[in-house]
Amino acid sequence: MKTMKKAMPGLACAMLLAGGHAWSQEPPAPAESLPEPLPVCQLDPRDSGKLLEEPCRPAPPVQPRRSVTQVIGRMPAQPVPPVVPVAPLPPSPAVPMPRAPQPIGACDTGGCRDAAGARYNGAGNATLDANGRICHRNGAFIQCF
Repeated sequence: MKTMKKAMPGLACAMLLAGGHAWSQEPPAPAESLPEPLPVCQLDPRDSGKLLEEPCRPAPPVQPRRSVTQVIGRMPAQPVPPVVPVAPLPPSPAVPMPRAPQPIGACDTGGCRDAAGARYNGAGNATLDANGRICHRNGAFIQCF
């Protein structure tokens, strides 16, 4: 009996700290005070990117879910295409190959001159050489295509 009397005050303190009463239980709350369940989530008919009501709960499943074993198959082997060597085409005389970039000597409002004295007419990075080819200026160099 002495051990029970010693244990009772400790149990009463634990119950009080937990929010309950040590010697009596509160009756459950009446059903009237329970919150109303949330409506099922539906999209707004005017804006399909928004919900009709928030907060909402997800709709119940149409059919009960069942477990299915996951099967992961291997991809079929792909044949490697044969390597076909390609010979370089000889340069066509109708289409000249681009020259190596040339250093720019001086520029004015109408264009630039390279170190050899050739004139490139135009403004900005796009210019034309004496043959009418399009040239591109990149920093201190110019290259015609």
